[in-house]
Amino acid sequence: MSRTPTIPPPRGGTGRARSLPRKKRAYALTALLCGALVLPLSLGSANAAPDDGTATAADKPPKAPKAPAWRLLHSENFAKPLDPAGTPWTRETYSRPFDTIMEDNGKWYANDYGPAWNTAFDSFSTYRKEFKVGDGGWLTASLSARDWNKDGRIEKPPSITNGRAAGKTVAQLKVPDHTGGAIFRPTKSLPDQYRIEYKLKTLDFGGKRGGTIDYDNRTNGYSKDGCKTQHPWGEGSNSPGWEGDASAPYCEWQDVRAGKYGYNGFHFLSIVDFADPAPRNNHFWHYRRKVLMDSFSQHPDRVGTGTGGRVCDSAADTYYDYKDSSFNTVNMWISGLPNWTPGKGGLAGNSQWFMTSCSDGVAEQQLSSAAELQPELMPNQDYTFAIERDATGYTLEASGNFARAGQRTLRFHRPFIVDDKPIWHYNVKPGEYDGRYNNTLVQNDHNGSSTWPDQWPAGSAYPDSFVIGDLYTNVYEGSASLTDIKMFVPRGKKN
Repeated sequence: MSRTPTIPPPRGGTGRARSLPRKKRAYALTALLCGALVLPLSLGSANAAPDDGTATAADKPPKAPKAPAWRLLHSENFAKPLDPAGTPWTRETYSRPFDTIMEDNGKWYANDYGPAWNTAFDSFSTYRKEFKVGDGGWLTASLSARDWNKDGRIEKPPSITNGRAAGKTVAQLKVPDHTGGAIFRPTKSLPDQYRIEYKLKTLDFGGKRGGTIDYDNRTNGYSKDGCKTQHPWGEGSNSPGWEGDASAPYCEWQDVRAGKYGYNGFHFLSIVDFADPAPRNNHFWHYRRKVLMDSFSQHPDRVGTGTGGRVCDSAADTYYDYKDSSFNTVNMWISGLPNWTPGKGGLAGNSQWFMTSCSDGVAEQQLSSAAELQPELMPNQDYTFAIERDATGYTLEASGNFARAGQRTLRFHRPFIVDDKPIWHYNVKPGEYDGRYNNTLVQNDHNGSSTWPDQWPAGSAYPDSFVIGDLYTNVYEGSASLTDIKMFVPRGKKN
């Protein structure tokens, strides 16, 4: 296979291009990470960075600052019944959309696909359900479901219920159809400094079991019944995997179970830039996240003849090809500035930078997983995921018994801005940001044009909310269980 040219460093920055692997640190790693380039890379799109062992990175950063002393504010182990009143499902009318860009009824899709997209969007109804959880209702469980024929009956509703795993009480998340969604989020926006953590007890959202993605009459975690496509929020009309025609029947849109867009996944823990998040289409989220940890279980069709990306063995300080993994990997990454002018048939989305101990914690614009889970060990062994925000930046942390590497903690700190490259919408208060990255998002597409000015103006603020679960309503299907969601704040600081 011929090698893809090395991505050049950003103009005016301190980044440099280099080949990997190189000698690195492993285990309990804490490091500063480089900022993001303004280049698109989407886990759910065809805009993939080269996976040949080359990457763009910044110079080795200094040691991260010491974390605050935390005190526990909330803790939930799901011993009490969830949703005891039986909250009803309500139909989504989109009377209060979050934005007009990539929201479920956003302009972007109609500008690209044309009038036929509105017909596709109106061919079903979306229903939502939310209920409070924990002391004082500090958590909210949020679910979304599709009524395929608009008869008022949800065919395969997702659920969040009580359960037990390895002797512990847990919350069980079940999404039996890829058009559903189920997440936990904070009821109120997070403070300016916090630590969120929880234990993941089981995970079944794709990946291999026993060396194959075909198990339990499913493929990569999806049921084998009928068609499963991204309809009506497909990739851009110029993306591979379909004809780009919004008038096409449901089954002719991009397949999520196999093919070039075959993948499953789960958000272990993400921080998004607005209050009260609820499940929505996957493209919406590619413009709304700040930092995140997720799984991305690709179908072999999507990997094709390439590597599928790479996975860090933090014990050996070397990468191995994603195609040689069980596809149950952990991505630890940040969102940077977006491409302000995507081309026709493209999508709005932020640049994506991945952190691993194999790169000494330096963030690189290449699909790189920090670790590989071992679902067969669960629930007797679990994984802990945590994100912290302090006065200087965000810290991402994952702990557990990882394939090849064994038991360890992976921990990466990234300041809000490095070398003039910011974490997207990092400011939760207006005083934390001076407007220097403000710009206009521009769409000139096949069936219309729109501009969205002031996407990050001075005086703005973007409250942090965490998300755990399946937040996509046109891809992802499976089940998971978790417990011990905890929220910490700095010791001695008022809430």
